[in-house]
Amino acid sequence: MDTVEGAIWFMGDLSDPWVVSIADALPAVRGAVRVDCAGDLPDRPFDPSHPPRLIVLHRHRLTAGDAERLRRWREPGASVAPPALFLCVSPYVRYEELELCSGLVNLVLSEASAPDVLPRHVARLFEEPAGRPPRGAGPLFRIEVAGTNDELCRALVEACARAGYRVEQVDDRNVGETLAPGNPPASPAERVLTIWDVPVLEPGWPDRLERRSLATGPVIALFGFADRTTVARAKAKGAVACLELPYNVDDLIDVIDRAARSMPQGSWPMPAKLEPPHVLPPRPRGRGKGRQSPASVPPWSNRDRSSTIE
Repeated sequence: MDTVEGAIWFMGDLSDPWVVSIADALPAVRGAVRVDCAGDLPDRPFDPSHPPRLIVLHRHRLTAGDAERLRRWREPGASVAPPALFLCVSPYVRYEELELCSGLVNLVLSEASAPDVLPRHVARLFEEPAGRPPRGAGPLFRIEVAGTNDELCRALVEACARAGYRVEQVDDRNVGETLAPGNPPASPAERVLTIWDVPVLEPGWPDRLERRSLATGPVIALFGFADRTTVARAKAKGAVACLELPYNVDDLIDVIDRAARSMPQGSWPMPAKLEPPHVLPPRPRGRGKGRQSPASVPPWSNRDRSSTIE
């Protein structure tokens, strides 16, 4: 049951813009309460008899003291269940630190992908319908999957196909580059959403991502290791969402659905219509032949002989 303090609490360092972006991803209709917590966690931030339904907590580091306080937060009250806990962690959190708290929380998320995947988990906790648009609703589009890991791309294609999308794997070289021979361009009647396993070791990947998003539409970027810098760079170049590998299939499908709904038809670019070169007509027969010199004399000429006509 919702409390007067709000169904959702968000706790973290609110002076950090990235932490604020995670808080902004929470559904506004729930009236999330934001609690600035840059230092140690408080012992009892809420009334145990009226706890929030969910606490989303961001931490740069985790200590034994944090684990002890989280254990107290999860102690059930007299007649109400304890709050659910979603923990968002930075790359500075060590594995052994995470082990201290992982058994005390319902979900652990990387801070880099949290803004994109948090909405689905909040909706699932509150048992809200996923709100997937019916096939054929909104802009028509198909999905193109690209990457250098062929096995990963096949798994992505299979996941999207099972969700009801039209999807195909394309050559990674086609993303943001000139079309390679043998790969036809997208049909001019439909738009394209791209899922790209980004080659972050290649220095030109941000420009390729930008060209792709401007040419065909939304790009969902996948990263083997997602951090703030990489994700911020990708989104500045046009990525609509960034997920970390290994990915959660349900997170991926939810991100695809939300990306499709968030792109109005007029702002979703239509791929350029490219046609193969036409066969040229034959050249005129007389063109290209050398002209005879007017001074040349045919071998049968009688020009130097006197006339034989009387």
